[in-house]
Amino acid sequence: MKYLLNAQQMKACDKATIEVFGMPSLVLMERAALAVRDVVLLRYPNARRILVVCGSGNNGGDGYAAARLLNLTGRTAEVLFVGKHDHRTDQTALQAQIFQRYGGRELPDDVSFKGYDLILDALFGIGLKREVIGRYADVIGAINRVDTPVVAIDIPSGVSADTGQIMGCAVQADLTVTMQYAKLGQMLYPGAYLCGEVLVKDVGITDVHVKWESEPVYAMEETDLVDLLPARRPDANKGTYGKLLLIAGAKDMAGAACLAARAALSGGTGLVKVLSDEANRVIIQSCVPEALFAPWPMDGDVTDYLEWADCVAIGPGLGQSEQSEAILSCVLTSWRGPMAVDADALNLIAKDRSLAESLPPGAVLTPHPGEMSRLSALFNGMPLSVSEAAASPVECAVRCSKSLGCITVMKGARTVVTDSEQVWLNLYGNDGMACGGSGDVLTGIIGSLLAQGSDAADAAKAGVLLHALAGDEAAKTIGKRAMKAGDLIVFLSEAIRKIPD
Repeated sequence: MKYLLNAQQMKACDKATIEVFGMPSLVLMERAALAVRDVVLLRYPNARRILVVCGSGNNGGDGYAAARLLNLTGRTAEVLFVGKHDHRTDQTALQAQIFQRYGGRELPDDVSFKGYDLILDALFGIGLKREVIGRYADVIGAINRVDTPVVAIDIPSGVSADTGQIMGCAVQADLTVTMQYAKLGQMLYPGAYLCGEVLVKDVGITDVHVKWESEPVYAMEETDLVDLLPARRPDANKGTYGKLLLIAGAKDMAGAACLAARAALSGGTGLVKVLSDEANRVIIQSCVPEALFAPWPMDGDVTDYLEWADCVAIGPGLGQSEQSEAILSCVLTSWRGPMAVDADALNLIAKDRSLAESLPPGAVLTPHPGEMSRLSALFNGMPLSVSEAAASPVECAVRCSKSLGCITVMKGARTVVTDSEQVWLNLYGNDGMACGGSGDVLTGIIGSLLAQGSDAADAAKAGVLLHALAGDEAAKTIGKRAMKAGDLIVFLSEAIRKIPD
């Protein structure tokens, strides 16, 4: 897995490299500028006239140095400095002097942004903590208005390196050259969109001797599945790979139960029993003939079914009726084993703290931002709005896991998985997966892996990866616009097939 650092963690790496190893800051700045120069020459070989927008921080120093190096290749790179000269860092002031001594030209404030072949954004870098206003906002607006390719140095100005949120306004880059480690804000939306393509360049910074105040977020990789998936045995039978009790599907909600059950079976579990409303029997048994079926008991007592199971997955299409709540209450009172909780089960838990307190340790919760908004009342005092939850998925997921003692899978364009101590981020998948039923498929996959004996965190990570990779396989064949939740199950086998034995 690869690190995704926030601004503080990146600065800690910089500091350790400079103080522990004695690497001069100006050398690191020069190496960053060389990396930017090389990318420009490779990706934009026809860019002869280049505008470099520099701020007063060290990101501006990178920009001055890159402009000088580009001028030495025969291009014309001119600098627009935005800010106060006496606010420049020592390194940036020195780079500005060197740039001028080499014959570099600084532009007046009223320069036109038109007529350039390329713009380099070196205005703020990763240290931005406040809203962008005034002259800075005007410059960012001017950059975005011209039809000129933009390369951001480290991160587009105005994007938070910690959260990916826009700090008032932000540069829309076509390409971002970032130093040593990808930043968390470059991978979370909307920052991921504003960065364009992200290239990570080695400039000699190291995390050796860094004592993290908080552990970095890890980017999950497809190769992780080799170690995350449960082993298969040549002498196996249907009982070897676990029995999943799937409690899903109120009346007229059979589709959610069918999707989750099909996904669970395709994920490799041996037996799936669907506990659903009696009205759904024919639909479920026709759609998933491989699954067993049992009707919901009227009194909500499901203890007999729990004795059969190795794992329980509950929530898809569950509804929030009194019967649904009674079933959930019985499960949470009686079941201490592996468990996946989704959809209306989460909504019921959000309304009743006693249900939340009854969750078995290590249960896997899979909220989307709307469900997280409701759950947040349990750990935030008052509910966050849906937009607030969506804007801070890492923080919400960590707080949810810490408060409820669970594994949280915060679903979204960048799904977050956490046990509250470590955080993993999924970078696979696509917008074709933004369709009804996609979450039911994920619940089925995670439940399947739990039933097969996977550790809760491993099942969550592997489930998210398989779900996303199945979406990418589907997109290759049928395209994003045509994708529906059932296609994820069809292409799940293709995603699994590509995993090395």
